[in-house]
Amino acid sequence: MADPAECSIKVMCRFRPLNDSEIQRGDKYICKFQGGETVAVGGKSYVYDYVFPSNATQEQVYNACAKNIVKDVLDGYNGTIFAYGQTSSGKTHTMEGSLHDPDCMGIIPRIAQDIFNYIYSMDENLEFHIKVSYFEIYLDKIRDLLD
Repeated sequence: MADPAECSIKVMCRFRPLNDSEIQRGDKYICKFQGGETVAVGGKSYVYDYVFPSNATQEQVYNACAKNIVKDVLDGYNGTIFAYGQTSSGKTHTMEGSLHDPDCMGIIPRIAQDIFNYIYSMDENLEFHIKVSYFEIYLDKIRDLLD
């Protein structure tokens, strides 16, 4: 059975890199990162299980947020990763990234890669059933993005 300490909900906060138009306008970050768990905005501090500054790599985010969930899924448990944020906050950047760039792949392609690497390493006589859900909740409506 999985370690109970690893079974709890964790809240991680990621600050995406500035995009090209923000850089051209001269935008700057107003938040201050204080260790790996705290971010201060406007003098008020917010504490999470983990905070990723804008220079965090996709691999660092995956290793901290998803790798253990994938391991548990491969051990037979259900796993969920929930990305939340306002429009343009970086959800797609974090979850999908650049699919064909190994350094910029997001969480979803890395999960698929880890799961299939695991399957390929197993006895070829084993049979696997994989079910994936990918939903969007927007304006109180749920949309299946794989349908």
